[in-house]
Amino acid sequence: MEKILDYKAILDHIPFAVYVGTPVRNESNLCVDFSIDYVNPALKTLMGDAVQSGMLFSSIKHLLTKEVPWLDIACSVLESGEGISRTFYSSRFNRWILLNVARYTDQSLVVVVQDVSDAKTSEQNLKQQDLRNANLTEELSITRTNMRNKLESIQTLNQQLQFAAYHDSLTNLYNRSYFNKYMNEATGDVSSDSQKIGLILVDVDNMKNINDAGGHKKGDAVIRKIATVLRKFENDRTAAFRFEGDEFIVVRKNISSRDEMSLLGYEMIQAVNSHGIGISGGISIFPEDSNNANDLLRYADMAKSEVKKNGKNNIYFFQKIMLDKFLHKMLLESKLTKALDEHVFQLYFQPQFDILTGELRGFEALIRWHDDELGWISPDKFIPLAEESRLVIPLGDWVMSTALETLSYWEKEFCFDGILSVNVSPIQFKKPDFIDDLTDMIRRYGIDVAHLEIEITEGIFIDNVQDTVSKLNTIRDMGIGISLDDFGTGYSSLRYLQILPLTTLKIDKSFISNIGVSGGVEANITESIVSLVSKMGLDTIAEGVENDAQLTVLKKINCHNVQGFLKGKPMPKERCDRMLAGDMSAILTVNNPTPESL
Repeated sequence: MEKILDYKAILDHIPFAVYVGTPVRNESNLCVDFSIDYVNPALKTLMGDAVQSGMLFSSIKHLLTKEVPWLDIACSVLESGEGISRTFYSSRFNRWILLNVARYTDQSLVVVVQDVSDAKTSEQNLKQQDLRNANLTEELSITRTNMRNKLESIQTLNQQLQFAAYHDSLTNLYNRSYFNKYMNEATGDVSSDSQKIGLILVDVDNMKNINDAGGHKKGDAVIRKIATVLRKFENDRTAAFRFEGDEFIVVRKNISSRDEMSLLGYEMIQAVNSHGIGISGGISIFPEDSNNANDLLRYADMAKSEVKKNGKNNIYFFQKIMLDKFLHKMLLESKLTKALDEHVFQLYFQPQFDILTGELRGFEALIRWHDDELGWISPDKFIPLAEESRLVIPLGDWVMSTALETLSYWEKEFCFDGILSVNVSPIQFKKPDFIDDLTDMIRRYGIDVAHLEIEITEGIFIDNVQDTVSKLNTIRDMGIGISLDDFGTGYSSLRYLQILPLTTLKIDKSFISNIGVSGGVEANITESIVSLVSKMGLDTIAEGVENDAQLTVLKKINCHNVQGFLKGKPMPKERCDRMLAGDMSAILTVNNPTPESL
C-alpha cells in the first residue's frame, strides 16, 4: 500500500474514479473479499460518502450493479496478474460504466478504475480509457524511477542525520547520545568478569580563564585541539567522546589490567600537555567499580574532582573512599538545608587581646553547628559546602544579623567599646544588595559602626577587583573596619595592601605555629609583615596563638593583638556576657570543649 500511496499525487488528479483494495483471505488462504484502502477524489465525487477507505467491497458493490461478479474478477486479476476490462449498465447512475481492474505489480493490491459515460459514447470512452491507462502505466513507470532516485536521496539524508545524531558538531567526535548507546552495547557484550572496560572522564583545567582571556572562540579552539589529540587514541577497542562543555570521555574495551588504563591516561595527559593545555581526569572500571554505565561515569567524575582538589593536570582511579566522601557530602548538604530552616546553628565568640596591655580588643564571631546524629561539625567541612550550594548567602545573613543583635546587646548592657569582627564569604559579599542589607541591619539594631569589623579573605577578589574595591570603600566610608584574614597565604597579598581600605591585618596561623622554633624563618617573615603593615597604620592580629613561646616572639616583634587558645577559646554568648560583666574566670570555664576547639 505504501508504494501506491507514493503515486497519490498522480492518482488524486486523475479524472476517473479510482480505488485500491487489499485482499481479505480466510483461514484456507482463499480470497473472500477486498478491503478498500484508498479512494481518489473523483470516486468521492461520483459516490459521495457511500465509499470510504476501510470498507469491505462486498458492502458497496450493490451501489453499482449486482450483475458483475466483482469478487471473481478481482481474484482472477490478483492471481493471473492480467488486467480485465468490463462495461456494465448502472441503474443507479443510469449510465454505462467502464471498469478496468488491474493488479499492482509489486504488491498484492487490486487497482480499480471506472468511468461513467452514456451509451453513445461508451465505445469511444473505452478506447480513450485504454489510452489513458497506457499513459498512466507509463507515468507510473516514470514515477517509480523518480521515487527510486528520491529513496536513494532519502537514504543519503538518513545517513547524514544519523551522523549528526551521534556526533558532536564542534569536534566530530562521538557525542553523549552515542556514548549511552555505546556503553549499553559494550557492557552487554561482556560475558564474564575477565572482560573489563575502562572509562576515563577528563575536562580542561582552568577553562573559565581560557574563555575569559581569549573569548569563547579561543575556548572552542582548545576543545577542537583536544578532540584531535584524543582521536589519535581511537582504535577497534577505544572510542573517544565529547560528553558536554569541556568534558571528554575515552572508553577502552577488553582491557587487561588497571595499569593499561593508567598508561592510557598518562599518555593522554602528555599528548594534551604538549599543546600547552592541562587536563584533569578520573578512571572507573567495569565491572569492578560498577556494572552500570551511569555509576561508572559518576565514579570517574568523583575521581576527577579529587584531582582538581590536589593540583590538577593528573588522573586518579576511583576509590570507594571517594564514594563515601561523596555520600557524606550529600548527607551534610541535606542536613545543612534542614539546619538552616530549623535555626540550629549557634554563634560563638573568640576573644582578641592587646598583646602588651592584655586588655580585651574585642571578639571574632564564629559559627558552630551541632547535629544530633553527627555531633559537632567543623566549619572547615560545612562552610565550603555552603559556598558550593550558595546556602552560604542565607547562612551569612543569619550570622551577620545575630552578630549585630549581640553587639547591640553588649553596647547597651555592658557599654562595650571593643570590636566585633564578622566573617563575610566572597559569595555573600558579591550579592548586589549586600551593602543595602548591611545598612538595614545596622539601622535595625542601632549599633555603633565603629565597633563593627568586616573580615574578608583574598577569595573576594576572584572575579572583579575594581567592583570589590569600590564596595569596600563604601563600607569603610560608613565607618566600619575591614580586616584581611589569612594574610600571607595568597600570592598577591602585598598588592592588596596597596589598593584596599584595610584597618586590620590578620597573620595566618600557618606562620604562627612555628614562630617560636629556633632557627626557623617564620619569625623573620612575621616580623617583616608586622613592620610593613604597622608603618601603613594598620592594626595587626596574630591568630592561632597557642603557647607562651609564640606569645614571647610576637611581643618582641611588636605585633599588636593576639587571638588563640592560649588567651581564650571560642565561647557562647552567655560566657562572653559574664566576661564583659567582669568575671574573667568565664574565659577559663570549659563546659563544652568540643565546639570551642573547632
